[in-house]
Amino acid sequence: MQRLIVFLMSIAMTAGGYAARAAGDAKAEQLMAQARAALGGEKNLNRVQGLTATGTYQRTLADRQLNGEVTIDLQLPDKLLRTESMNPMGDVTIVTEQGVNGEKLLRGQRTLNAPPGMMIRMGAAPTGDAEVQAVRNARADLARTALAFLLTSPASLPLELTSGGEAESDDGKADVIDAKGAGTFAARIFLDQKSHRPLMLMYRGVAPRVMIQTQQGPPPEGGRDRGESPHDAPGAPAPQIVDITLYLDDYKPVDGVMLPHHMARSVDGKPAEEMTFKTIRINPAFKSETFAAK
Repeated sequence: MQRLIVFLMSIAMTAGGYAARAAGDAKAEQLMAQARAALGGEKNLNRVQGLTATGTYQRTLADRQLNGEVTIDLQLPDKLLRTESMNPMGDVTIVTEQGVNGEKLLRGQRTLNAPPGMMIRMGAAPTGDAEVQAVRNARADLARTALAFLLTSPASLPLELTSGGEAESDDGKADVIDAKGAGTFAARIFLDQKSHRPLMLMYRGVAPRVMIQTQQGPPPEGGRDRGESPHDAPGAPAPQIVDITLYLDDYKPVDGVMLPHHMARSVDGKPAEEMTFKTIRINPAFKSETFAAK
């Protein structure tokens, strides 16, 4: 994660001087117009109805480093699927899928090349109020993904934009736009004052918790097996709401649109994840099962 740490240090900004809010929406519209022009212009951006970004990820979880491959499929206005694969041991490959299709939550997992007797499970699917919240979270992630790649507000979650003033660091200044949507959705967009491209998104969210449990052989006496979801364990800590920052850089042209090919995420001020995209395709021909319920 050395690259991520250097990246965080080099562009971390301290927001200040938000008196510019008086300019209201007119200022925000002007800044967004400049930024979208820097990404390729309205004509090129408006023709993008979907994309597929494929690459690798590196993630820090406590004292562990996880590496694998990642694919992000986005189809406006309301479909998002993130597919990850990793090799926790030997040739065993775990593939996880998470996303949303309209009001349907997408989640699935499969294990490849597992030896006989090995069981690897993900947490139980949410139900009731937990499922409603999970869908809401997934739709918020879709909106943030559309903003990060395209500075686009998806029709499924329209956003109200206002000027948030200016932020400054040793490396330069950024214009800030506050984005608010239905419910509690809120994010801050930081635009580089020189290039006008997005530098980062800041928002509040649940600190991720990923736990992998494996089991070989029959479950222990008492009916509870060691591969059962840790979410079912008594005394599990409640989810923490923390500050999350998504950093964007390494912009490259794709069919007339400048897209970030590197993203880094910090959670509660600590480096958490890097994604490096090897290829990004605009308006791919998605298969009918891509966004099917898992």
